[in-house]
Amino acid sequence: QGEMFASYAQERRILMKEGEIPLILQQAILAAEDSSFFEHGGIDARGALLAVVRNFWKGRRAFGASTITMQLARKLFLQPSKTWKRKIEETFLSVELEKSYSKQQILRLYCNIMYLGHGNYGMESGARYFFDKSVDQLLLVEAATLAAILQRPSDYSPARRPELVSARRDYVLRRMAQEGFITNEQLDEALAQPLQVVRRTRKEDLAAYFAEDVRRDLETRYGKETLLQKGLQVHTTLDARIQNAVETALRDGLQRIDRFRGWRGPIAHLEDANLAETELPSWKRLTQEPGRWNEGIVLESNSQRARVKIGTEVYEITSHDLSTGKSWGKNPRVSSFLSRGDVGWFSLAKADPSGGESRLQLEQEPEVEGAALVIESSTGAIRALAGGWDFDRSKFNRATQARRQVGSAFKPFVWGAAFEMGFTPADTLFDAPVAYPGTGNILNYSPRNNSRKYFGIVTLRQALEKSMNATAVKLLDLVGVRNVIDFASRCGIRTELPPYPTLALGVADILPIELAAAYSTFANQGVWVEPYFIEKVTDPDGRPLEEHQTHSVKAMEPEIAYLVTHLLQGVVDRGTATAIADLDLDLAGKSGTTDAYTDAWFVGFTPRYTLLVWIGYDVNRSIGKFMTGSRAALPIWRQIAESGIEGGWLLNGGAFVEPPGIIMQKVEYRTGLLPGAGATRLVDEAFIRGTQPVLQYEKHWEEALSLPWYQQRAFYVPKVGERMPEDISDWTPVLDAWEEKE
Repeated sequence: QGEMFASYAQERRILMKEGEIPLILQQAILAAEDSSFFEHGGIDARGALLAVVRNFWKGRRAFGASTITMQLARKLFLQPSKTWKRKIEETFLSVELEKSYSKQQILRLYCNIMYLGHGNYGMESGARYFFDKSVDQLLLVEAATLAAILQRPSDYSPARRPELVSARRDYVLRRMAQEGFITNEQLDEALAQPLQVVRRTRKEDLAAYFAEDVRRDLETRYGKETLLQKGLQVHTTLDARIQNAVETALRDGLQRIDRFRGWRGPIAHLEDANLAETELPSWKRLTQEPGRWNEGIVLESNSQRARVKIGTEVYEITSHDLSTGKSWGKNPRVSSFLSRGDVGWFSLAKADPSGGESRLQLEQEPEVEGAALVIESSTGAIRALAGGWDFDRSKFNRATQARRQVGSAFKPFVWGAAFEMGFTPADTLFDAPVAYPGTGNILNYSPRNNSRKYFGIVTLRQALEKSMNATAVKLLDLVGVRNVIDFASRCGIRTELPPYPTLALGVADILPIELAAAYSTFANQGVWVEPYFIEKVTDPDGRPLEEHQTHSVKAMEPEIAYLVTHLLQGVVDRGTATAIADLDLDLAGKSGTTDAYTDAWFVGFTPRYTLLVWIGYDVNRSIGKFMTGSRAALPIWRQIAESGIEGGWLLNGGAFVEPPGIIMQKVEYRTGLLPGAGATRLVDEAFIRGTQPVLQYEKHWEEALSLPWYQQRAFYVPKVGERMPEDISDWTPVLDAWEEKE
């Protein structure tokens, strides 16, 4: 949108061109630094004489009385040391500058190079840093503040010494009145206003992980010197609305998941008896507003309530506060969480719109991590990316650098390869325990479904919607693991995939951004588009150095992409992602969960955007029992989508494009047969023209499908090459015990 959200520089400087210095800023600078600037020839003789007298009486070389031209000469050509030699050189250089340049040129150069603190050089950079606005939007008090900082930027820092800046600003305002630049009424009104600068904290940085990826890429291709010193302007794909939604949802979700793990205790404990007078170092830059975290000291606590000091304020937190909002449990004892002297994180909850005080909430920095990103499927533009809980805590970008097992989120690539081999969504397989070659090429691997049950005759649609592991491995075995690897590679999976049966269950370690781009291939009618985050790079004058060129590859036929998409819509409508089925959008997607619940995924897409969420620890550790992709990742995905609907960047009305070669046909859900006598559960199924079923459902299927899986064997004709249980009777007691135990 043309808004700056990050910068990399040794000197942050935005140059103003001729005529861009507003009058109010020019007057503030003249009043503060050199009121006779337009009258002298570089040297203010009267001011210099007064400075000499003052220096004589003070008995030291304080100098002073430097004109704007002299300050410019010093900044451009000389060292800042206070010596008579430097002062004389400064004087001669000032005269030469006045001979060579007009007053307006000198003033513009001065406004562009002078230092304003915090790495900012020039008035435009200072205005954006301190007030989040350009110089042409500055108010009187803001212009006076910038002029005030000029004298000693290291001392006059609004962040560190606001009282000094306010005093110097008021001096500049009075000088402006003395020079006739403003009226006494304007002076009184300006003096009454507080120091209104934008508060800057690292926590407020937008898209820090995204910005770091941009920085790393630019430094690799252009070099560090060009990156930091040449004033490049980089236009990225970032959409601030989407980024805010992603960051908020991920942080909320990580906190929610962390609470399942329980309270880990305070971040510190103080034994000081006089806690009411104790001050924490973090309070020097305290901001108390809804949602912001601050450290607090517990003054006292009991089972029902505690008193917490934050800065100069004392708040009360009750058991009700702990059990509502970001809940810590039902009716918790406050004293079980907080004791006198504990230091913890707290935030103010937003006040009830109907009235009442803001309530204090207990916070805990989560140990669990996550990643989330949004890609525009047709272009590959990365519209939002969050690589973890907090960039300050860890610079490691889990969206672009972490290779994690994807679990069942890999299954759509197995199904896509199967459709290329001639399978249809209505084809059936026999979901049962079957042995496959494992280590040493011995038949010692038998996949189990997450439910620990088997279902017998199932359609490929039903198997994907319910994420059946046994059927997924069987389908990969029938299609051929090399064909599945080839299909996934064409979809953009660049990670080397292991050629084993377990690949069907997502044992491969894949980058989240890689997986998201591969899913966008289904949304994009079979065309993979390389994800990117830089639209163009220009020099300081706007001349383009590079512009993005789309890199796309046809990965599959549009009909294959539509079959997979249509099945993934069923995952939302009837399968493991029904928690988002009520959203007023065309949605398709798949969850993923790894063994021991170490990784949780949900990747979903609309006709325009592909959204991915991953949750897990940086080390191989369980997120928590039953923390599947549907329970851990999907709620975060839903929150992002809800923000998109509310913010208008996710719109209903778009639909997945049905290619010309697709035929829609109603079939019986469990058998994939055409509707017939007794068929009550019908679904609209997609077929490539000429592959739709010809047989009809018959009444006896109702009874057959109600039997245990091993008794359904008599009604099933295996596919060519399909592995089947060698002897059903051998499996019966084992599986009966499994099901009884579960």
